[in-house]
Amino acid sequence: MLGTVCIIVSFLLVHQTICAPRALVADRCPKGWIHYAKAKTCYYLSRRRYTHDEAQAYCKGLSKRASLLRIEDARENRQLQEMTNEWPVWMDAKARFDIVDSAAGLFSPGYVLRWPNNRPVRYSNFGGASRDRRLRSGCVTVNSKGEWSNTPCAAKAYAVCERRAIGKPEKVGCGKNWAYNRATRACYRAVTRDNMTMLTADIRCYEMGAEIDKDAMLASVLSEEENTFVRSLAQAALTDVEFILLGAFGNANDRQNWAWLDGSDFVYSNWERGMPHGGRSLAVLVMNRRGKWINHYADKILSFYRAVAVCKYKL
Repeated sequence: MLGTVCIIVSFLLVHQTICAPRALVADRCPKGWIHYAKAKTCYYLSRRRYTHDEAQAYCKGLSKRASLLRIEDARENRQLQEMTNEWPVWMDAKARFDIVDSAAGLFSPGYVLRWPNNRPVRYSNFGGASRDRRLRSGCVTVNSKGEWSNTPCAAKAYAVCERRAIGKPEKVGCGKNWAYNRATRACYRAVTRDNMTMLTADIRCYEMGAEIDKDAMLASVLSEEENTFVRSLAQAALTDVEFILLGAFGNANDRQNWAWLDGSDFVYSNWERGMPHGGRSLAVLVMNRRGKWINHYADKILSFYRAVAVCKYKL
């Protein structure tokens, strides 16, 4: 059995011991951080409790590259159980009113759990009791059993900060079957499959990115040149493509109220005449065969119309 390294955390008269397997501690992380080799991630545990906003600021104060805890899968969730003993810790995600679709990790109709870059949380491990409080709480904590709970953002919990481990510089280039764009320093891949919605397409982007340890999602388009590149990539995958799924969502009644899933600024647009259009306050972005943009329903299948999704990750 592996040995353990423990940190004594004191808050007023309460003492807590936070432990991690000795094998997790390595010189790939800054001093005081705990290394999780499988995820190439370093963790730092706060010595006091904070509100959610305070915890986010605390992590950024440690390192510009750090963020609050983000758990992406069951393996990482189990790993974090070994790092917390009694008190719950904050997650970086929040519940927001958004697209209704079970594939997006919804709290309830109209609410979805998202990371700060607006990407839906795909893995979760909520305890049964938390579901009764989900509409009243916008933040999330995880306890020593690995169970997630809806928690008021103004409550106090410990912060677990995370950042990428310090390693050798990565060679610039894209994974197999991904296309590199020198101007954007990003990699792209077209997806053609049946029964795609915007949300299932983004999940597929995430899965393909995870295969090469990259955080891929539906593409953002930030210039006319990138718009042409994405269109050409989709047409190469499906010559008679009619629609290309992109990674943006916004108000069907307002061109100015749109955002990219990857957190990029919405600095460029190429709307078709009369678009966006419709009564939905939340819609998603699709490119037509001419490279013009239209809005669409997030939960409507586009495959019947010869659709291609384009995924992207930044280097």
